Amino acid sequence: MTAGTGTSPKTDFTMPPGWIHRLPADDLDLAVLLVNSMDLLEDPPDRLTSVQWYRDALRAAGHGDVAEGLSETDLPDLKELRALLRLVFSAATLEEAVEIVNPMLVRGAAVPQLVVDDDGRPVLQVAPRATGMAALSARLPAAAAGLIAESELRRLGTCAGKPCECAFVDRSRSGSRRFCSDWCNDRAAAAAYRARRRAGL
Repeated sequence: MTAGTGTSPKTDFTMPPGWIHRLPADDLDLAVLLVNSMDLLEDPPDRLTSVQWYRDALRAAGHGDVAEGLSETDLPDLKELRALLRLVFSAATLEEAVEIVNPMLVRGAAVPQLVVDDDGRPVLQVAPRATGMAALSARLPAAAAGLIAESELRRLGTCAGKPCECAFVDRSRSGSRRFCSDWCNDRAAAAAYRARRRAGL
C-alpha cells in the first residue's frame, strides 16, 4: 500500500514506506517495487501502464543505470516479470516457488560472474554489466532464489491486510512480519478492534 513520504532528489517519485530498507536498494527491494506496482488499494491499482513509473522507481532507489536501459517496448516483458515474481512472493510451498523460479533463472541467463568491487575484493554478481530488462530478468529472480536458498520462504511474503496484496521481504530478526507497511498493520488492527466492538467483546 501507499500513503508515503520521502522523495528522491532526482525524480518526483514518492517511495512508499516499508518497501525498501536502504538506499541504494538491493535487488530484492527492486523486486518488491516491481511487484507492488500493482496495488489493490490504489485507484487505479496498476501503476505500470507505462515503463515510466518503474523507471522513476529505479532512479529513486539508486539504480538509474538500470532505468536508462528500459524503453516502452519492454512493458509486456516487465509485466510478465512482475506476474512471475508475485507468484514467487505468494508461493505456499517451497516446491511451488522452485518450479516458478528455476525457469526464470534459465530464461534470464542468471549466471554469476566474478567481479572486483570498489574495495578491490572479488565478489559474485549476476549480470554485472547488463541494464534494462536484461539486468532485471537476471538479477531479480536470482535475488529471490538466493533468499529462498538461505531461508526457504519465511522471508518472502504478501500483505495480510486484505485487500492489500503488496509484497515484502521480512528482514526482522523474528521473521514474523505479516504486513507490507506500518500503515497496513495499523489498518488491520483498527479493523480487528471494530470487529470486536461489534461482537461486544
